[in-house]
Amino acid sequence: ALRVLGFVNAPALMQRLVAPLQRNSVNVREYEEKRDLFYNSLVSFGYDVVKPHGAFYLFPKSLGEDDVAFVKELQSKRILTVPGRGFGKPGYFRIAYAVDKRVIEAALPGFKEAAKKYGAGKR
Repeated sequence: ALRVLGFVNAPALMQRLVAPLQRNSVNVREYEEKRDLFYNSLVSFGYDVVKPHGAFYLFPKSLGEDDVAFVKELQSKRILTVPGRGFGKPGYFRIAYAVDKRVIEAALPGFKEAAKKYGAGKR
């Protein structure tokens, strides 16, 4: 499982170093806007995904039965996602929206192409 996850999980040392910063507040509106853009776009393309209310990532259902193969399909479109099986949920994939809004906007055509290829919304 670790080879699947790579460096997705935060190291314990960093968790200790950032603990004192937890008293600082963050404006979450920027993340909500990116979440809404990403979520609404994926749903419009035919993806099955639950809208998160606290996480900084989406965990959509993979359009193909094999989440690793689907992640490779997205990778061919220069979209980096993580197979759900690395989190104990085969058939899903994870993608963070803690990136610049332009990165999300640039990825949307690739998600749309993959949805068309896999016949999303036509089941």
